Amino acid sequence: MIIDSHTHIYPDAKASQTLQTVKERSHILSHSDGTEQGLLASMSKAGIDLSIVSHIATRPKQVKSINQWLLQRSSPKILALATWHPGLTLKTEALSALKQNGFKGFKMHPDYQDFFVDDRRMFAFYETAAELGLPILFHAGLDLGLPKPIHCTPRGLRNVLEAFPKLHIIAAHMGGDQMWAETEKWLLSRDIYLDTSFVLQKMPLTLLERFFRKHPMERFLFGSDSPWGGQKEDLNYFLALPFLNEREKEMVLGQNAARLYGIA
Repeated sequence: MIIDSHTHIYPDAKASQTLQTVKERSHILSHSDGTEQGLLASMSKAGIDLSIVSHIATRPKQVKSINQWLLQRSSPKILALATWHPGLTLKTEALSALKQNGFKGFKMHPDYQDFFVDDRRMFAFYETAAELGLPILFHAGLDLGLPKPIHCTPRGLRNVLEAFPKLHIIAAHMGGDQMWAETEKWLLSRDIYLDTSFVLQKMPLTLLERFFRKHPMERFLFGSDSPWGGQKEDLNYFLALPFLNEREKEMVLGQNAARLYGIA
């Protein structure tokens, strides 16, 4: 099974405008139309069996409706991560209900949601997610379309990891887009997952190899960031990496994600 651990979809009525807004703000071209059907077509073309999708709530009142919409997208080919917002009053039973409804983790974007990843107001949420065994995928590092400060840095993630060692953390974009030195200092060799989304073909090959050699192979996840990354292009690039053997590639392409999220 090949699993793309980091993708996005948007409601059909909003997808075109969302893609246009991101293009104007970030100068990023999309590789599909951003819809559920567009993702499924991309998966078929690439040979990907399962995509893990997310959609971020930028206001507390959006959380319920977005999670309901995400649940409706779930299928044998799509697994959705729940959204949450730091502006909500935390109730353990609310997170438990999300797990019971089938969500296997959360996606958080500290820049869009206006919180620093190691802000203490997030600690109760992290503690509850850890107790429930629900991983959290964080956008990490620079977001090309948003102004500084960067809200999720490798150092900030290390602080969260040390405070909550039982929390399964996935640092998107190999620990922090364009923050490679800090990622290498604070995250490599630690018990944290890194995904390849958006940066796989951007990182210098020698740097990419060093990351794979200095961090546990069990803690890497393949991701494309579709529609902002091309699934077929990223998969083909990954398969051609000369410094990974077949067993290591199988781990990154699916086995690690299946174990993390309890996917049969």
